[in-house]
Amino acid sequence: MKYSLFRFRKSTRAVFPLTLLTSLLALPAHSQDHQQRLDQLEARLDTLQKQMTETSLEKTRFNGFFSTGYTRATNNAGYDEATEDSDLQTLSLFGLQGTFDLARNTAAVLQLVSRGSEYWDTELEWGYLRHQFRTGTEVRAGKMRLPLFMESETLEIGYGQPWARPPEAVYDPVPVRSYLGGDLAHTFNFDSSSLQTRVFAGHLDDEADSLGQTIDVELRNLNGLTANWTNYLWTFRGVYARAEASVGSVGGPVNLGQDEKAEFMGLGLSYDDGAWLLMSELTRVKVDGVFQNTDSAYITFGRRISEVTPYVTASWIESKDNFRREGTPLAVLDVRRQAYSLGFRWDLVSSVAMKFDWTHARGFGHTTGGLIGNQLAVLAGNPDNAFDSTDVYTVRLDAAF
Repeated sequence: MKYSLFRFRKSTRAVFPLTLLTSLLALPAHSQDHQQRLDQLEARLDTLQKQMTETSLEKTRFNGFFSTGYTRATNNAGYDEATEDSDLQTLSLFGLQGTFDLARNTAAVLQLVSRGSEYWDTELEWGYLRHQFRTGTEVRAGKMRLPLFMESETLEIGYGQPWARPPEAVYDPVPVRSYLGGDLAHTFNFDSSSLQTRVFAGHLDDEADSLGQTIDVELRNLNGLTANWTNYLWTFRGVYARAEASVGSVGGPVNLGQDEKAEFMGLGLSYDDGAWLLMSELTRVKVDGVFQNTDSAYITFGRRISEVTPYVTASWIESKDNFRREGTPLAVLDVRRQAYSLGFRWDLVSSVAMKFDWTHARGFGHTTGGLIGNQLAVLAGNPDNAFDSTDVYTVRLDAAF
């Protein structure tokens, strides 16, 4: 059983009778009998106009999602931005999505998101046109989510995920979310399964945080392919993408490469029979230059027991090109880390879930663990202030409506 994010209303159709309007205008108003008939016809006309308005409104559908949460760590290593200070902003966000039907199989989709970590500034996350052909082919163009992960489409819709926070080892090495371009998907339906393939291409120009600085991230000539097979119990997914990456500004405080070849490869699987849940992804990020190449993976097991879903997650990440940064300040980008999470999801009512999570990260080896607090401590000349493990506690409330 997949978590249901949104529910859609049934459509009704209204027909406007032109003959009714003509008859209405032709009636004499001086007769009491005719006046009574006029009042009746006006009432019917008002009813029909209301039905027409409702039909028009049903071409527009709005859905929303909301999250807020409390997080705190046992130290300032900086795992997923968590520190010793209690934080209510990092996990807080509000999103509104509108779907506007332009024709039978054509729609415009708009998604606006405000994040507490970005001072509640509203950002256009999605904005694209979509057309679906009867052959099972779909084409989209505009601003869309970068489809690198199994949970890319619901990455910020916490209600659609079992975790309190997605496994950082896999979901954090790519610090950007959306791209501008187009994609083409086709679904092949078999007797008891289906296969969807999607090709995408476009451009990305965004900002991200690295080493305590806000840096520019640009991906030119971005293109890729995803394939997703499911028999509605098991799902297997593969993705490959490549681009020319520029990370940081030339001459700026952080410059990790300009016009470097970048590749992303990922494999994923999931099993969900309504009671037992299994999810796993394996990814590889390769970027020429000094930006770190990483291998990462996670596996999650969960068990639904009435309204409660306890889960356990193990994840791992490691950089594979540390020699490129050896002996330079950028060696703080070297990463090696394991993390173990224990938590549960509690569905309080329909479309509202409370989540609790404890995550323990360790196994940094001779690296900073890729954690921002440790990185800044080393860059400041205080390597003894870096931590070799951390614990993060999270309570999160998610809703979809």
